[in-house]
Amino acid sequence: MPADSLLVIDLGTQSLRATVFNRAGQAQWQYSRPIVTARHDGECEQDPAEWHAALRHVLLEIGQQPALAANLAGIAATGTLSGLVCLDAQDRPLRNAIMYADARPAAQVAQLEAHPEFAPVREQYGWRSVVGDFFPQLLYLRQEEPAIYAQSERLIDSTGALNYFLTGIASLDAFTLFTCYATPGTSQIPRALCDAFDLDPSKLGTPMQVGQLIGTLRPELCHEFGLPACPVFSAPYDSACAYLGAHLRDTGEALDISGTVTSFGVLHHSQVRDASRRIYSLPLNDLWLVRGSTAMSGAALEWARAVLLRGTYDELDQAVADSPPGANGVIFLPYLAGERAPLWNPGATGVFAGLRGSSTLPDMLRAVLEGICYSLLHIQTVMEENGVRIGDVLLAGGLSRNHQFNRIKASVTGRRLVPLDNYELTTFGVATIVGCALGWWTREQAASHFVKRQTPLDPDPAANAIYRAGFARYLAASRHFSA
Repeated sequence: MPADSLLVIDLGTQSLRATVFNRAGQAQWQYSRPIVTARHDGECEQDPAEWHAALRHVLLEIGQQPALAANLAGIAATGTLSGLVCLDAQDRPLRNAIMYADARPAAQVAQLEAHPEFAPVREQYGWRSVVGDFFPQLLYLRQEEPAIYAQSERLIDSTGALNYFLTGIASLDAFTLFTCYATPGTSQIPRALCDAFDLDPSKLGTPMQVGQLIGTLRPELCHEFGLPACPVFSAPYDSACAYLGAHLRDTGEALDISGTVTSFGVLHHSQVRDASRRIYSLPLNDLWLVRGSTAMSGAALEWARAVLLRGTYDELDQAVADSPPGANGVIFLPYLAGERAPLWNPGATGVFAGLRGSSTLPDMLRAVLEGICYSLLHIQTVMEENGVRIGDVLLAGGLSRNHQFNRIKASVTGRRLVPLDNYELTTFGVATIVGCALGWWTREQAASHFVKRQTPLDPDPAANAIYRAGFARYLAASRHFSA
């Protein structure tokens, strides 16, 4: 019998997860291992040795189940955005991985934005350089840690590092290539931009399209763990996988992925270039995905639980329910790690406004949830200003499990929300990529396996009227941080 299962590896901010799916799209085996993210004064790093240890454990456990191992037909891995890994000639990490939330490349972003070679990126595509992109991380390393840059034989992102461990081949996925400011429609590293900043493109991986065969599992891993030499396919970073897996059905349909941060994207028939570059668009399946993301969503909620409430999430839900829509006039700007779209201000800070002597802790907690939703509405408003129609919004990510938060979000944004049964859409997106590459499914068939839509959630008209006034106050407060 032909092999009929595939392995998906998903490295996130908090853990590395692995799932084996069969040809019917059913999970046959699952694994999760925590990963430490070290944060200090704007630094955000992970240790690639932890990733490798977790990967080895995944392969060990699968190898200990001969029937499962023998059935593996393909593997794909996804990591977080960027996550710069520096490997020496012996494939040893020379430092911790620089993660997407690391603020240190801010000076390099300013250099890129001011350089003439970056002008076409700005003018033709409406993109901007941000600290979480791969190119500014590379430039930071080149300028601030030149000895490590010089020793580095390979400079790869987190997804590329997982694939390199599996195959021994250095690769650069198509969506990470966009964060190196490559021209859409090409598979070329922008060499002129590299030359302008004295970066050596030969240190980077080979560009790969989504679903392209990278290679096969390393022979030494096959021998050590008793695994077949199965193919390993290219998948992009986590949020890109989620958008690919969602299989948005028409222009206007949108996806809200809310976890540590919120990524919001809506399918559009053409490229969108906002004059102020507050939002951006990327090619997706012959159309364009118009996108914006926040710097914090679930992380702001966790801060409120741990610092303000000092209680459990159940206690947080109860406290929020004790305050009415509009939080009795309290407004919160959730910029605890700066803000991305549409402000793009890494120096922005969190703010409570409208506090009075009568304000309560439940008012403040509810204001945090509402502020996260206002920040999303801010992105959506800019999209609509640019002629983008937003229809139903699919919900994915860990925060989509919070029904109270979903109700607030629907009423704040005034949009119909469609929760998904399978909220971990990144994993299912990777499975879709592998299954399509193996010829098992079309994208439509994969969506029928993985994208299970639940009962839509409509906004409450009375609450929406309150939130429209609250959003006006939110916008007024946010202007303090506008560029």
